[in-house]
This record gives sequence, structure tokens and C-alpha cells, in this order.
Amino acid sequence: MPRRSGGRTHLEISPDQLLWALYGRESFDRKGTAEQVSGQLADLRPFVTTIGGRIGREYPENNVSAFKRVRVPLPDGTYGYRVVRPDWDAMMTALRRGEYNALCVPNIDRGMRDPRDLEDLIDLVEHYGVYVVGMTGNIDLTTDDGIASARNEVSQRNQESRNISRRVQTGNRRAALKGHSHGGGARPFGWRKDRLHLNLREAKHIRREVPRILAGVRPSTIAREWNERSIPTVTGRNQWREATIRQVFTNPRLCGWRVYQGEILTDSDENPIQGAWDPILTVEQHNALTAVLGAPSMSRKSSGRGKATKFLLSPFVRCGKCNSRMYGCSWHNKQKGGKLVFYYRCPPQGWGGCGGVSRVGGPLDLYVSTLVRMEQSKIRLAKPAELPPWEKADELRAVAEQIRDTTAAFKARRISAARYFTLLEELEADEQRLKLEKRRYDAKREARSLSTANIDAEWNKASFTLELKQAAMAKSITAIIINPASRPGVRFDPDSVTIVWRDNDDDD
Repeated sequence: MPRRSGGRTHLEISPDQLLWALYGRESFDRKGTAEQVSGQLADLRPFVTTIGGRIGREYPENNVSAFKRVRVPLPDGTYGYRVVRPDWDAMMTALRRGEYNALCVPNIDRGMRDPRDLEDLIDLVEHYGVYVVGMTGNIDLTTDDGIASARNEVSQRNQESRNISRRVQTGNRRAALKGHSHGGGARPFGWRKDRLHLNLREAKHIRREVPRILAGVRPSTIAREWNERSIPTVTGRNQWREATIRQVFTNPRLCGWRVYQGEILTDSDENPIQGAWDPILTVEQHNALTAVLGAPSMSRKSSGRGKATKFLLSPFVRCGKCNSRMYGCSWHNKQKGGKLVFYYRCPPQGWGGCGGVSRVGGPLDLYVSTLVRMEQSKIRLAKPAELPPWEKADELRAVAEQIRDTTAAFKARRISAARYFTLLEELEADEQRLKLEKRRYDAKREARSLSTANIDAEWNKASFTLELKQAAMAKSITAIIINPASRPGVRFDPDSVTIVWRDNDDDD
């Protein structure tokens, strides 16, 4: 332990016993050459040689911020926000373990901009006896005055970083309000590197999947298909995942809307800001996708599907005795040479059912699907007219105007804060309700435009997957009630099957 007295830490280390850790850092290196970090370390080597000792290890850390904090789990199970620098943290651990007894940084600015990091460094000096120097500036953490000076300098650097961050955010938001697209991170899927012009191949992939998603294909299925077809991600290194597909197809950028920090920016009339790039989808298509992918519970309610199933009628079949959801299963029939036969059965007692009803699946699938295809053909021949524009558009605009007028009155001190925030809460609730109604209505309009597909012609095609069949059936039926067989020994009895047809008004 180092000796401390009179407001000073006494480090009794002979210069020739110093074993140095050298640290260099650069926050922004767009070229990725680490030239500045290499230059810092090159300057540190002769500097520490003049002091004495030898160099133990160098820690170059490129493109890492000493200011920006990220969310990290804490030992008590909650989350905190910390500056994360892997090489700096590894170096501090090595210094605490005694692997090195001296540290040299270019200056305090390169070393830290977070007061927490400085306090850790002060502990290294006072409790571990580490010798800390900076090549430029005066870093003396052995005296109270030096510690106070270092704290003031780090506080100033922290404030400088906050000012820069605020100016950058303000500038980016102003550019976003003008519809401009700023760089940063990987390009969005569907656009070229300039983020303005379309990548025609990727845009084609997106447009092709829109009707399939609206018809009921899950994002996980599309992710699997894209991986099988070797469609590359933006980086070309990763595999497609359900979350990635969901993110791609719910991105407001697809219809040209400008998003900044997760917020769809709007103008003074509450209309979404249009970006300067080429859109891939229409607003109606985006709202329809959001209604399906952004609210999974809504999707399950409309399609009658939950998790993935292997059998056509699994989402719909219910037991006529106990009303439990039946499930599909298969077995090898030894009497027919081991042929695989599948059937639907009610779960046994203890698993939510009665176990008293089962039915061979093949004839049942054929019977129900034939009726559904006949029903869908009637709908197709009827050629339902396109739904008219949403009738509450004026109401939504009026609510937006009320919010602006109320805010203006509050700023002009014509209404009290208590009154303003009460009104604002009510108006914003109305606005969110109307926006949700609009998204659902746009989804219905888009679905209506796709509902004239000839499913009778598509049914037996390989591209018309199980999901698409189930989604098509969900437009016509809500449940299939399987009652106990009325005549023993009969392989299939249509009279024991009750189909609950969906009310036509459900989709309007």
C-alpha cells in the first residue's frame, strides 16, 4: 500500500523499476487506419524512456468514445449507463493486478471524459501505488491540488463533449426536418450507399414479399427463405433473422417518411416529413404492414394462427364435446404397410381437453379446403369495390390543429399549466386513437385490393405455402367444430363437422 500523509500520496518507486502501460485513443477514425492512435503511441515510447523503466504493453483503442454511455446490467439486477472501453477496462484490470506499475497517456483528454474513469484512476494511485503521467499537460494525482485540477479539467472536457453532442443532434434534426438523410452505420436495405437511390434488386425483394406478408406469411419464414436463396444482408456477413425482417418491413423509410431517433417527424400540419430519397412502398402498404407486423396479437386474431403449425386445419379445429383446441399428430399405420397417417385429436384430460374426439386429417382437410375455395371463388367473382378513403381524416387534422392551438395558448400564457397538460393528454389520446384507426383502415384497403387473387388456381402451387392457405382460410372461417362420430366405423362423416363461417362484416 502506498503511504499517504499531508495531502500527498508517496510513491516509493525507483525509475528503473517502472513497468509501463501505454494508452492511446481516438474517437472518430473514418478511414479506419488508426493512424492517429499509432502516432500517439509512437510519441509515448521515447517520452517514458526518458523517465526510466521499460514498456510492458501498449493499449491502442481506435474509434472508441470516452464520453458516450451505453446501457449495461448492474450487479443488483438493474441497469445503468456507463462509458464502455474494452481496452481501457482491460488495462485498468491489469494495473490493479500489479502486472504494470506505471501508466502514460498522451493527455488527460485522451485518457478520459467521464468523471467515473478519473475516480478509478485516482484509486489506482492512492490504493495501488500506480505512477500516472501525461505526455502533455500536468497530471499529478499524488496531491490533493493535482486531483482537484484533474477533476476540473475532466469536468470541462465532459461539458465540451456535451456541447458538441447537443450541436450535432440539433443539426441532424434540422437536416431531418428538411428530409435529408445523414450517414452513420450501415445503409438501409433497399437503397444504395448514397441512401437516396434504390438498390433495384433489394427493392424488388421487398415489394415481392409485401402481398405474402399481408396474406399471412410470417417474418421467420421469409428470413429462412432469404437465407436459403442466399439473399445477402446489408453487411453480407450476417444471416437473416425474424427481428431483422420485421425491422426492414416496418421501417417508415420504405414509404418515404423521415424518422429521427425513432420518431416520425411531422411538419406544422402534422403531416409526415417526406425524405429526399426514392420510396419503395406506398403509405397504404406501409400502414398495412405496420398493422400486421407491429401488432402480433392483432395478426393472430385476424388470421386465427398462433405459432407455426404443420397441419392445415390446426389453427381452426375445436372439440365438439369440450370446445378445446385440437391438435394434429401422425402415426404409421401397420395395417397399411406402415403408411404415415395424420389426424386431429382433442388433448387428453390434464392437458386442457377431454381426449374424447379425434378425426382422420386427410378427408377433413380436403372437405374444408374445397368449401373454402368455393367460398373464395364467390368472393372473387363479386369483385368487391375498393374501400373509399378514410372518412376520419378531417377529424385527425382537427385534433392536430387543436394541439397546436392549445400549445400556442399555453406559450402565450393564456391558459394555465394545469389546464394545458390536462387538455394535451386528452387530445394526444384522441390523436393516437385516430392514427391507429387509420393504420387499420389502410391495412383493410390494401387487403381488399389483394383479396381478388384466384386462390383456386394458386392452391396447389408450391409457392402457395401452408401459411398462405391458412391465411386464405381465415378470411372465410373462424373455427371448425369436430363432433363425435354419429355412425361408428365411418371413416369420414361431413355431418359431424360444423364450420363457423366468418361474418363478411369482419373485414370491412
